[in-house]
Amino acid sequence: MQFTGKPQALRRVSQVPSVLAFSQTAPDANRFGESIRILLRWKGSVYKTIWKDLLVYYALYYLLTILHNFVLGDDGKKAFMNLAKYCLRNSNSINLMIMLSFFTSTALQRLFTVQTMIPGTAKVITFFVMSLKPNLPEGPIIVEQFARWTVIAWILTFRVVCKPLRAMFPNMISLQAAGIIREKERIILERVETEHNTTPRALVVIDWMILLLKETSVHNRFTEKSNHLKTLDVVMSFKKSCGNTIKFATKNIPYALIQAAIIVVYTYGLMTLMARNFDDADSAGFMAGIVNYFPIIPSLQFFVFLVWLNFGRIAVNPFGTDEDDIDVKLLLETHIQDSYRLANLYTQDLESVFGAMPQKQYNEAASS
Repeated sequence: MQFTGKPQALRRVSQVPSVLAFSQTAPDANRFGESIRILLRWKGSVYKTIWKDLLVYYALYYLLTILHNFVLGDDGKKAFMNLAKYCLRNSNSINLMIMLSFFTSTALQRLFTVQTMIPGTAKVITFFVMSLKPNLPEGPIIVEQFARWTVIAWILTFRVVCKPLRAMFPNMISLQAAGIIREKERIILERVETEHNTTPRALVVIDWMILLLKETSVHNRFTEKSNHLKTLDVVMSFKKSCGNTIKFATKNIPYALIQAAIIVVYTYGLMTLMARNFDDADSAGFMAGIVNYFPIIPSLQFFVFLVWLNFGRIAVNPFGTDEDDIDVKLLLETHIQDSYRLANLYTQDLESVFGAMPQKQYNEAASS
């Protein structure tokens, strides 16, 4: 691969993907004390998700308590108590389970679909490299061109759906400055937008790949004629995955559904802020009064629903900047490294890696 440079955001020391996967492996449930370690984990934890909401909730709760005890007069306290009793009676009438179940199941199903259709570059590049006749003088140039266009198509696909990647490459000039595309390619891709062509840029690049396959077949560079159509099938599958990923951005979950889930959860939270059982506090004395000052059970119910809501909202946009989102920048770095490695396979053989192999004499006998 002859990328003339590497994006500034990728010029960093990053973990090898296998090491990163090992560090993110699910914990061993049989290890003693593992449950406590999981509960005390902060990174990616539920506490990090809701701690700000928790502070606001308890601050409002105690402000309302101070308002009732020290600010309101007798008539105001009576109205406050009536409102609190009303909220207490009706706090469980809001059926959050149905709303959140529908919202999260829709978001998770969409997330699973997106994860399964994420396009990969390794299969396309490898299939093309292995389909060419070996030792062609122009072979390395063709392989480099095909592999680079594959990576460009991947980048342009995820620029549509991923804000961090779009921030890294806001325009075609930034891609050229990073050494990913060349000037003539940049001009063509910019012309697509100025001519109001509705074809996504990623699919335009894949069209270049298809034309390169056609040229390779015309000049008889494939080991077999059938390799042209076989490689074309792989490229079309890659194109379909890129197109489906782009549809992800244009066919999002309706905002009305997200808004409805947010409104219902926060309405429930407001009702639990006001819900207080003053009758039990007067009859049961000190302990019941403590419960009104420390609303553990009502707040626990609210925060369970809030975590559930936030989990669904994270699933709505898996390519964002949250810790649990898909790290598209790391994927990009991996695809660039893979393109270098796979393109070099054309000029390599086992002897260049291991030296003389035991089967060398049989290989020479078969070729002679």
